[in-house]
Amino acid sequence: MKIAVGMFKHETNTFSPVPTRWRDFGPDGPLFGQAAYQTFRHSGYSMAGLLEEAEAMGGEIFVPIAARALPSAPVERDAFERIADALCAAARQCDAMMLDIHGAMVAEHHDDGEGELLARLRSVAPGLPIALALDSHANITQRMVDHCTVMPGYRTYPHLDMVETGRMAGRLLRQALAGSLKPTTALARVPMLPNMLRAVTSEQPMARLIAAAADAERDGMPCVTVFSGFPLSDTPDTGLSVVATSNGDKAEAEAVARRIGELAWSMRDEFTAAFEPLGRSIERAGAIADGPVLLADLSDNCHSGGTQDSMDVIEAALDRGLDSILAGPIVDREAVARMVEAGVGATLTLPIGARSKIPALRAPLKPLRLTGRVRSINEGRFTVEGPVFTGMQVDIGRTVVFDTGRLVLVVSEDRVEALDPQQFRLFGLEPTRFRYIVLKSKVQYRPAFLPLAKAAIDCNGAGVASLDLDAFEWRKLRRPTFPLDRSNA
Repeated sequence: MKIAVGMFKHETNTFSPVPTRWRDFGPDGPLFGQAAYQTFRHSGYSMAGLLEEAEAMGGEIFVPIAARALPSAPVERDAFERIADALCAAARQCDAMMLDIHGAMVAEHHDDGEGELLARLRSVAPGLPIALALDSHANITQRMVDHCTVMPGYRTYPHLDMVETGRMAGRLLRQALAGSLKPTTALARVPMLPNMLRAVTSEQPMARLIAAAADAERDGMPCVTVFSGFPLSDTPDTGLSVVATSNGDKAEAEAVARRIGELAWSMRDEFTAAFEPLGRSIERAGAIADGPVLLADLSDNCHSGGTQDSMDVIEAALDRGLDSILAGPIVDREAVARMVEAGVGATLTLPIGARSKIPALRAPLKPLRLTGRVRSINEGRFTVEGPVFTGMQVDIGRTVVFDTGRLVLVVSEDRVEALDPQQFRLFGLEPTRFRYIVLKSKVQYRPAFLPLAKAAIDCNGAGVASLDLDAFEWRKLRRPTFPLDRSNA
């Protein structure tokens, strides 16, 4: 048996101005063959679990392509076509395929990126067994369901079970190939966009849905996943969904998916959250006796497509009189170039941040003019060692530590989610020595940073990753959808 194991991962924020090109799907583009295998075999990604299960099945394993880009704007046509072509070529040569994909990918020419990809794979290789390992923020479409064999998703957010999800997909596919499982899958779509902070799986209300899916699996269902969806993709299929796979019993799969979907709908008000004014959040942080206190800049989170150059939270913290602040990285290539030219030890005054033009926002971002000293100039390369996205290779380009006295700011040429304290320690900055730490993150920072902190405060500043869905102009989303349409959804 010849098994193809590949990756094509992108979570698309259709409001983001950050481009998604071929070269963004890895270090200067996707990885292939042995290089892809070596990078992901022992990583924290689902692909590691898929490869593990493929090896357990025996046969010949090959990796046609591994492509992963940070969340950003719709995938450019050229990138989508080249990656899809590589996977289609592999489909013609293999007996089974396993894919690590996200589930909320939009391309410039296809709203349902994964559905289009899977349809192409089945077109060139009819009946090909295909196992998917999906992100829990996937926006599941019927086309995706129709063109794969099994499709489990993460059960944790923050995502701590990515490898296990890959293992589960591989095990289910192995059972299907052996004939002990006849996967029959049903999809229940729920017309709601959960607030991502309310989709943390260890907390209510999401924990109740996760428990309901687990109960169904204990009762004999091979696989049940609740996908909270990625609410910043403006497509007809964006939203919460339930996917249930039975062993040959379509009615059973439909009943389970429908029951959990109805439970989610009955709890819809619990999946909303009020937005605290930024000034009030900073005031609460200032009242905490000691630190570090984490200030989570929710609306500029790069793992939701944020540009990572909003200065709102940092400015509010300085205006409130907070001191001993560590923040960043802030993406500002122009500022980095000026500071590199000035050199280590130089003192200069310059605007930082707000370089991105974001048509989706009603008001433009504002830069912050700061005076400080260039403490160090560095190459921002490291591998994530923390519990989330373990093994992710990070390269944020030239990175400058800029010290204003009250604020130590990390300024870089590219983006990274707050997944690992290494993003500061790499530059000689120990986070625990600061009173306040501004992180560009919603939830994924928690496993790595919360153990270091006294408290964490959510800060709703400006940015294209905002959870205030009313701030965006929706053009393709199927309406009515809760909470945008509270009265008739």
